[in-house]
Amino acid sequence: MRKDTPSRPWLVPVVLAGTLLVLLTALWREAGSDRPMSAVDEHMHLDTHAHVHRGDFPHRGSLMTMEVVREWACGVGHEAGAAMAPCDHPDLGPNSLPSGIHSSGYIHYPTYFVAAEGYRTAVDAVSSTDDADSFVDTYRHFATLLSVLGVAACLLAGRRLGFRGAALVAATFVPSATAGILLYGTIANPQSTAVLTGALIAWAGLRWALGRGGFWPLAAATALGASLAVVDSLPAGAFMVAMAAVLVLRRLGWQVAGTWQPRWWQLAVLGVLVVGPVIGYGAFISSRATISNDELYAFASLDGLSNIIAGGVWELSILHTPWYETTSLSAAEDAPLVQHVLRAAVQGVPLWLTLAVFACLVVAAARGVTAPRAPRTGARTIAVVPLLVISALVALLLFPPAMRISNALNVGFDYPIVSRYAMPFTPLLVWLVLLTSPTRPVLARGLALLGVGGVLGVALAVW
Repeated sequence: MRKDTPSRPWLVPVVLAGTLLVLLTALWREAGSDRPMSAVDEHMHLDTHAHVHRGDFPHRGSLMTMEVVREWACGVGHEAGAAMAPCDHPDLGPNSLPSGIHSSGYIHYPTYFVAAEGYRTAVDAVSSTDDADSFVDTYRHFATLLSVLGVAACLLAGRRLGFRGAALVAATFVPSATAGILLYGTIANPQSTAVLTGALIAWAGLRWALGRGGFWPLAAATALGASLAVVDSLPAGAFMVAMAAVLVLRRLGWQVAGTWQPRWWQLAVLGVLVVGPVIGYGAFISSRATISNDELYAFASLDGLSNIIAGGVWELSILHTPWYETTSLSAAEDAPLVQHVLRAAVQGVPLWLTLAVFACLVVAAARGVTAPRAPRTGARTIAVVPLLVISALVALLLFPPAMRISNALNVGFDYPIVSRYAMPFTPLLVWLVLLTSPTRPVLARGLALLGVGGVLGVALAVW
């Protein structure tokens, strides 16, 4: 790979370290700013944190805890508006929340919440702050650390993959460079792990496919992602698609350029790691349920097979881009003009990143996966990186309809799949662009500018 070496060798380290420091500081401050609970299910996640803190876990039918009810009515509040009973009302309870009386937190694995409880225990042991006052801030700060750790993982992985100069800057910051992704570093939400797990899976998978490592690191990274959240293991699907293609094409007489030789048993291991927790945890949920899915999800009830099929086709027709904008992270109304200008300047970054990344991937895919024929046998040869590009696009396109149909058949509700579920794909997509364009430093510099600009624009605006 051609290295994009800057004329000022100190510039890239300064940009990397400075941007990371600004990001950590800004997100940490925002997480502790007593902002209203996010409409992205934050009250449900805080409710689950409250359950774990008391030593249990919500089930299907659990009522919202009074900790969250009081936080909504008397504490930080909620983006959706005030509770339906005032703070000091004697009838204040779960029925006072506009979101309903039941928790949906049971659908998430306990892993993230148990880890967050360990963090809270450590913080409480060294902090003099009253426990009630730090209830929300502590879990938000835990999300901040995981979110920034994901950016740091992108830096380390990018360097190990051989990126240097502007390419390394792009590999580090582009995966997280929009407000829609950075938001999860300021709220209590398991998706604060998305970039971290996506980076680990992409790093391990690319090392294996490029002949720089073995299979088991990919299996370990997939297991970690699958144990934290269903969507965290989605990037492994790209490698599974590529493995299946190689295995089939080898049967047809093709060879693989390089040393990558996946096996059927390895594909089966990844399949079990991705699907096994979904099936097993689904059975666990059903065994503890006290109300039915029909009762809990009446707002998104099924309306027949035709609507399920139409929903799947609708999901297939939409590009679920992980880079999106949100007004939840914006400069405060009383912030200086410069902060408002900075925030306004990066409003379009999600669109430009989506266009740049997906255009490059589509071009790389259009070139095909055929490498020069093997010199000795004359067999047709598979080029690994283009195959991974096509496989990543296939996985990104197929997971939304598959997830929506699965929800309809297994849980009984029909609801659109949101773009944020694609967030774990961002490291893999960006790194594939850089791997397919090693001789185009202008592209790397453009992506680096968008990445750093997007991160700093949002971070400094909310400082």
